[in-house]
Amino acid sequence: MHAVRARWIVVAVVLAALAWSLAGVEVARAQSADDTRALHIEQRLLCPQCTNLRLDVCDTILCADMRREVRDRVAQGQSDTEIIAYFQGRYGQRVLADVPRSGFNLVLFAWVGGSLLVVAVGGAFVLLRLRRTASAPPARTLDAAEERWLDEQVRDGDGR
Repeated sequence: MHAVRARWIVVAVVLAALAWSLAGVEVARAQSADDTRALHIEQRLLCPQCTNLRLDVCDTILCADMRREVRDRVAQGQSDTEIIAYFQGRYGQRVLADVPRSGFNLVLFAWVGGSLLVVAVGGAFVLLRLRRTASAPPARTLDAAEERWLDEQVRDGDGR
């Protein structure tokens, strides 16, 4: 009777340990997902003090506080957009790593795109023009007088 009871205790302990380890895996997976999400948000933000230095690589105290705030807000369940909007409202657009594609920024994107197109078309035109002028003119045929003169030159050159 004691052997049966001991087996049931061992089975119960093994099942409890298995359940506890699976729960630990789920917690670790959830923490890993939150860390990945927080890192993704940090990569979309810039340090408000440094020039063009992303939040995930900046070592200032302000950035450490911002990273902690991002992780707290991720843990609270806020969306990426809400978290980024919070920092944008606090520090302005200079904190965004990606320039928003709206408003006046659209004019700038169109200007850069149009400039690249003009340079590409102009460069292609110049290259085609240079290619046409660099081609050799077709060879002309010699008339009878020029043929005789050339033959005399070749004969005189052989007799020396």
